[in-house]
Amino acid sequence: MAVNISIANEKGGVGKTTTAVNLAAGLALRLAERPGPAGRVLLVDMDPQGHALMAAAFGNPTADHGRSLSALLVESPPPSVQPMLQRSTHHPNLFVIPSQRADMVEAARALPGLMANETRLERALRPVQEEFAYIVIDTPPNTGDLLINSLVAADYVIIPVETSYLGVSGLIELQRTIDQVRMHFRPNLQILGYLPTLCEEQRIEVQEILQELRQRYPGKLLDPIHKSADLAYAHSSHMDVFTYRPPRNRRPDRIYSSSRPTQEYAALVDFVLETTQSVPRPV
Repeated sequence: MAVNISIANEKGGVGKTTTAVNLAAGLALRLAERPGPAGRVLLVDMDPQGHALMAAAFGNPTADHGRSLSALLVESPPPSVQPMLQRSTHHPNLFVIPSQRADMVEAARALPGLMANETRLERALRPVQEEFAYIVIDTPPNTGDLLINSLVAADYVIIPVETSYLGVSGLIELQRTIDQVRMHFRPNLQILGYLPTLCEEQRIEVQEILQELRQRYPGKLLDPIHKSADLAYAHSSHMDVFTYRPPRNRRPDRIYSSSRPTQEYAALVDFVLETTQSVPRPV
């Protein structure tokens, strides 16, 4: 049974897509030698902008209408998800569900008027839960049915937090949304951690924010992801950072290179694996 992880924050520009793509890619690399479903990862891009899909599967054709993520969300009954799955360009054991921006925008408009509108992603993914070790879900930067569906379908949430006062200010609203999802749909939904992003620790403001986050969320503050040109260049090259800056000799227990963001996202991958009890952290 797959472990489903949503990457969520109701604020844009905080590193959700970067985290979703690099977590999914890193998990795929770490699990690459495991046979069958135990070595497969699925990336679901619920943001209509589709940037996670571009980074994971750039070059793949866009899906026909009716054979994409939006159809899974709005059609009753939904079409079969298995024929939609496509392999990532960069990792043979990383899969995506194709999507189109216009169709996802229309799905966001249509969902509030549909029956069981909050649980449609969870229902659509149910047939492939046994086919993957992890399902990573990127979410849109606003409150709405696409975000609610992403949380209802998740076992865990990772919350990227931009290390600025504005980045921290919106967390209360997100917590309320998560509490509502727990109350009505997913009582066992867990926050895996708060992930500081775009971090520049030499700035006094950033140090103060990190200290505030440690006090506000004891035991839940993850190791930060620092601001890096490699992350920006990888994104503009439609790659995850592990593909953009690979090590000379890659092994499943050594997926990072000398590039700092590969080391930081590899540490996040290992934390996720250890916490969700899939595989032990390498020594």
